[in-house]
Amino acid sequence: MRVVLVGAGKVGFSIAQMLSKEDHDVVIIEKNEERLQIVDDHLDIQTIYGSGSDCGVLEEAGIRQSKLFISVTETDEVNMVACALAKQYGVPTTVARIRNPEYVQKEPRISLSKMGIDLIINPEMVTAMEIVKLLEHPDAREIEYFADRQIQMAELKIEEGFPMRGQKLHQYDVPGQFLIVAILRNRRLIVPGGDDIIQSRDRVFVMARTKDMKETEKLFLAKRLPAIEHVVILGGDLIGYYLAQELEKKNYSVKVIEKDKKKCQEIDSRLKKTLVINGDGIDIDLLMEENIGQADAFVAVTDDDKLNLLVCLIAKELGADKTFVQIRRSDLIPLIDHVNIDKVISPRMFTAGSILRYIRRGHVSSVTLLGDTDAEMIELTIPIGAPVVNKTLNDIPLPKGTLVGAIMRGDQVIIPSGDDVIKVDDRLTLFTIPENISRIGDFFESK
Repeated sequence: MRVVLVGAGKVGFSIAQMLSKEDHDVVIIEKNEERLQIVDDHLDIQTIYGSGSDCGVLEEAGIRQSKLFISVTETDEVNMVACALAKQYGVPTTVARIRNPEYVQKEPRISLSKMGIDLIINPEMVTAMEIVKLLEHPDAREIEYFADRQIQMAELKIEEGFPMRGQKLHQYDVPGQFLIVAILRNRRLIVPGGDDIIQSRDRVFVMARTKDMKETEKLFLAKRLPAIEHVVILGGDLIGYYLAQELEKKNYSVKVIEKDKKKCQEIDSRLKKTLVINGDGIDIDLLMEENIGQADAFVAVTDDDKLNLLVCLIAKELGADKTFVQIRRSDLIPLIDHVNIDKVISPRMFTAGSILRYIRRGHVSSVTLLGDTDAEMIELTIPIGAPVVNKTLNDIPLPKGTLVGAIMRGDQVIIPSGDDVIKVDDRLTLFTIPENISRIGDFFESK
């Protein structure tokens, strides 16, 4: 599929990288020569210098042959105009990055269809909502829902002394309660078998019925954390604002620390119950004065990765229970495994996951990227004529690194074994690695 992508910043680069891995014909447009050079140096895709709102540039990119158009520049208006032009050229699906809350939250709201936009992507809002999910589940490093929230996947970090230590997976005496879809060990992804043994410091991805997840977590966690009530946010940009706004709705106690006085005034005028503090995050006296050590969760979401990391470490040292750090530079992410930080927040990964559902073939309803791995969870519906219909999972030769994590059949949730049979209209939640994506349709689409 031909994809035209406008904007080669961090988000655009990540999307282009993801699409090129799946053998899509990607063209990226960017008017910053330095950013274009980075793409040329790292990705095997076509690059064009220019503006996405220039018809001549769009035609040079092959816009008439494109099936998907994505505009993720840092300027909302450019993205909107670019999508409108792409629609005029006949592109079936258009995606625009729109960050300004004035466009999407206040009346009158823009009409997406009239603007020629099929999907609005707001990385900051997406990121804030992901953080909210994690705050609601303090024991997990990642939480995702599938099948109308009846199936839940949790990423759990295994500590010394966890209840099931030393046991092989097939020895867990809880058939049908959960399924381990992946283990991340020393940054190596393992698709487990029955003879695998979970080790301390592993990160385990577990699927279970939502109603069973709390009991399932007890099998893997040495201790449970109390519910989060008090949250401190470092950074008053859009992510910090959206996060505080959502937490207010859920009656959390929220503080925002922001160095820029003007930003403080802006967000204070918009928020109702949040305490906004004008101050420097690396001011130890300020952090102690505001009782950061008493916070249930400390979230650092400034634009400065190193600042975020440093202040999270300070907050942890002062006693904060949970720390969340926004990291935009991928080269810094491996460091997190070696320091006392609970969760890395990556807006570009959340954004990529939102876009994926729009580029899959067949009956895919959602796509989720798993943390800082390359793996994905895909939710799809089985159509009439699919090769897997009426076959057991044992009889389906799925590619290595792909497995069925859950089956939704009507109102019934099935955590499957190899003997379960796939039927028409089943909703499957699949775990898979990137190199298998192009082969998934061979099994689950109509012939």
